[in-house]
Amino acid sequence: MRARLAAVLAALLLQASPLRAGRTYTPIAPEFPTDTVWINAKPLTLKLVRQRRVVLVAFFSTTNLNSARALSALKFWHDRYELNGLMIVGVHTPEFGFQRDPLLVRAALKKLGVRFPVFLDNNRKYWKEIANDGWPSFFLIDYKTHLIFDHLGEGGYSDFEGEIRDAIKTAEFLLPEEAPPYPDPANLGCGAMTPDLSMGLRKGATLPMAKAPGPRVMLTSARDGETAYAGKWDIEPEDLRLAQNNPEQTALVRLIYRGSHAFAVLSPAGAKPALFFIKQDNMWLHEGNAGKDVEFDEDGRSFVTVRQAGLFGLTKNPNDSLHELTLMPDAKGSAIYGFSFSDQCLAKDLP
Repeated sequence: MRARLAAVLAALLLQASPLRAGRTYTPIAPEFPTDTVWINAKPLTLKLVRQRRVVLVAFFSTTNLNSARALSALKFWHDRYELNGLMIVGVHTPEFGFQRDPLLVRAALKKLGVRFPVFLDNNRKYWKEIANDGWPSFFLIDYKTHLIFDHLGEGGYSDFEGEIRDAIKTAEFLLPEEAPPYPDPANLGCGAMTPDLSMGLRKGATLPMAKAPGPRVMLTSARDGETAYAGKWDIEPEDLRLAQNNPEQTALVRLIYRGSHAFAVLSPAGAKPALFFIKQDNMWLHEGNAGKDVEFDEDGRSFVTVRQAGLFGLTKNPNDSLHELTLMPDAKGSAIYGFSFSDQCLAKDLP
């Protein structure tokens, strides 16, 4: 008798198992804040939006490389489902203090091609209310304002799009024709990449003095992520700030990294643009290895022009070999907040 009962219960459990694992507990989503800045839309309320839409709330930061890659998926879903019952609402939560400035965030979103509504969560109030835990993260809210699915980090896009379609169908909106979902990033043959490097004291950065130029020291895996500086710098809570004029480019930050692409979060000293000169393996960059924001002067020197604080593409490489990267700002007060890197697969999703 017990055996028969166990078999029946097992069969029922198998029949009840979903193809995709959603939330077992689907609480009411917290209402959008009323005391914040909105971009790309007038202030919205979840109560108003849910009468017409399924809502995807997406947390991101414009200086976070993982967020920048995830924005490609968000823009894809916005284009595909905007007219079929889905509204994407971005939540911009700052990683650094300068990101509290609405004008800087607005300019960054325009540069990234973001057209869906975004509100600023400068004090992480909504972050805490919805129990978020990082960037990027997605929360799917059904037409009854229940949190029905969530996802943290990159990847898993195919499954998440399936949840979007299910929610739209349940809300009785007309789905677009079946089409291939947004593809997940490849994960084979991608190469390696150095973890993010922070320059501020708040995240525990400690930089030794760089050795004077001399014979090249062999780059080995043990040196991956090694950082050093030369010249006068102030190590502040969020950044490393140049404390001298630098016409001869003697003040520098040097690091060892591997990856397909290298990026840095940089800031000028004030209203005047700053130039950050860049070398890789003690040589100026060229068209073949220069990142998307790199320019060249008449002498062939490579640099990025930083008019306002943000994320800048420095290098691109055909493989994940170790490289030595040197950054030399020209103006006192210029700041380096940190570096991020991408492997060859994730680089394909860069905006």
